[in-house]
Amino acid sequence: MNTMMNEAKLGSSTALEKLTIAIQQEIANGKNKMAVDFSEAYPLIEQHLANTGSQKSACDKFNAAYGYKLHQPQFRKLLNAERKNRAAAGDAVKCLHCDKPLHSVPDVAETVDTVEGE
Repeated sequence: MNTMMNEAKLGSSTALEKLTIAIQQEIANGKNKMAVDFSEAYPLIEQHLANTGSQKSACDKFNAAYGYKLHQPQFRKLLNAERKNRAAAGDAVKCLHCDKPLHSVPDVAETVDTVEGE
């Protein structure tokens, strides 16, 4: 009896693992891939912008690194959405050198709301 129960547990565990892998692959290959990639690159993008880098060069470098063909308005939209999401979560990107936040969280949320409202 124990053997049957163990086999059932292994079978369901394997099925659950297969489902998990399938869902993760769909997310990684689907429409969310760009958002996931941008979220991953966001801290470096903010570091670049804080060091007087332009959004155009950040967009170009993001496209080259991840293989996208984003235009400036699309890049700006992703940037503002990521800033807004992180501001709402209280997750500020910190400077690599002084460990201070690059943007104050309320300022980012207010700026994003103002830009979107126009």
